[in-house]
Amino acid sequence: MDARWVVGAIAMGAASLFTPLVRRVCMRLDLYDLPGPLKIHPHPIPRLGGIALALALALGFSFANRFAEFSAWPLFIPFALIWLTGFADDLRGLSPWLRLAMQVASATILWDVGWRVPLLGGGLNWLATCLVVLVFVNAFNFLDGADGLAAGTAALIAAGFAALPPGMLSHMGASVAWSLLGASTGFLASNFQPARIFLGDSGSTVLGFSLAFLALDSFRAGASQHSLPFFPFLFAAIPLLDAAFAVLRRLRSRGSPLAGDRRHFYDLLLARGWSQRKIAFACYSLTIVLVAAGWSCVGVGFAQGVMISMICFGALVAAGLRLGSLNSYQAHSNVQGEKTAVLSGNMRPSTGGFIFYRK
Repeated sequence: MDARWVVGAIAMGAASLFTPLVRRVCMRLDLYDLPGPLKIHPHPIPRLGGIALALALALGFSFANRFAEFSAWPLFIPFALIWLTGFADDLRGLSPWLRLAMQVASATILWDVGWRVPLLGGGLNWLATCLVVLVFVNAFNFLDGADGLAAGTAALIAAGFAALPPGMLSHMGASVAWSLLGASTGFLASNFQPARIFLGDSGSTVLGFSLAFLALDSFRAGASQHSLPFFPFLFAAIPLLDAAFAVLRRLRSRGSPLAGDRRHFYDLLLARGWSQRKIAFACYSLTIVLVAAGWSCVGVGFAQGVMISMICFGALVAAGLRLGSLNSYQAHSNVQGEKTAVLSGNMRPSTGGFIFYRK
């Protein structure tokens, strides 16, 4: 399909249409993300934006499937499983272990139909594929803690994949990239600060799963090019490193890696007085730089790809450490007092304090 941008336009139009409708339904049914001790918003906000995002993506996939030479069904099944798990978690709350099990099941389906990490074979190959899916899905779930952050970052990464030279993605992969770009952009119009609706787990996990699929598709399409494994991780370096810091920080504090905390990079920047818009634009700008760095890895040798990746990841790790991403967090009572003062308008967050987020 030559005009894949049409797929993106359809997904964008669908997201722009469905998002306000879903918002109205949420308001009528009282389906809100309420303020609380782990929240940064002071007022109830509708939380099921993942419905609109998933519908927009599905329409884009369906259009591409109808006019191209591939079947999208191998993608629809794990996509639906990820979305249903997130939707159930938004409505009722699910065990973290059950969510992980569903993510592994989705990754196994992709692995079984041929979307795999090009590492050896058998169990190691399956394990690496599951790890890619788990990391991307949960990284974007963690990233969805400030208005517009996850949707805007996903849109830019999807644009990076969509702009790859021919042959770097399959026809299905290119259609997914354009669909994700369109759906994320269309949703962002209602999610950018001040957000009128949130992605919810059903939306953030679908973003991560779609990008994990694009990474696996790039491996499948260009597995013979040794520098290729680097660029998908460079594209998504910010959410991936933020998730890695979160897991290490929680383990270092002898807590569960699945338990939430308040020291993601956007929490720390908010605590330093940054606005949500400033954080979003800074993340977008860095993502553009990382996408450009990822493109530079395409077509170069293995050694050059390693060097570019090490420079980028090294700089981000140094910035994260300087920001305090590995530091343990303060007692809950201290943070609760600051949060109350911030929401009441009596003070701004202190440099060493914490801002509450939705995760």
